[in-house]
Amino acid sequence: MVRFFASDMKTFHSTIFIFFTFLGVFAQDTSDAERLGRLDYMKLAGTIDCDNQSGTNLDYRICLNLKFQKLDSLMNKKFKILLDRIDSDSIKNLLKEYQLTWVKNRRLQSQIMSKGYKGHMFGITYLKCMVESTRSRDKELEQILGLYKHGIKLIHDSELAWYKVD
Repeated sequence: MVRFFASDMKTFHSTIFIFFTFLGVFAQDTSDAERLGRLDYMKLAGTIDCDNQSGTNLDYRICLNLKFQKLDSLMNKKFKILLDRIDSDSIKNLLKEYQLTWVKNRRLQSQIMSKGYKGHMFGITYLKCMVESTRSRDKELEQILGLYKHGIKLIHDSELAWYKVD
């Protein structure tokens, strides 16, 4: 039998509180953008004009990387706005779990799609997939936020469901 003393329980509760307080930060996984932004070739990003590319694979890869970072940042901002509009902690937690799973799936899908390529073609294929997946998720979040503008809220019943709020 395990016995907890009052001080142990206080520490336990504090730890749990801190974990759930910062869960929102971890739900917005920016590790892909940070990792891809630190790649060696990105040191050349300041020398590339993405609106007027010279057509090299390196230029294209850098521009795709920059596009991904921008889209990922916008998507994470929209996700935070969505979380801020939701009153229910249980729905927030479900959405955070879903977002983290979505990020892992985006990464896996990009790895699968670029399998077999080497060098810049690997990076270009990987980044194209990351960009398209992120663009798609960004549109989904935009649609959900649009529903909120029309008074439709996400509430937690036995299942997640959208309800019109009068």
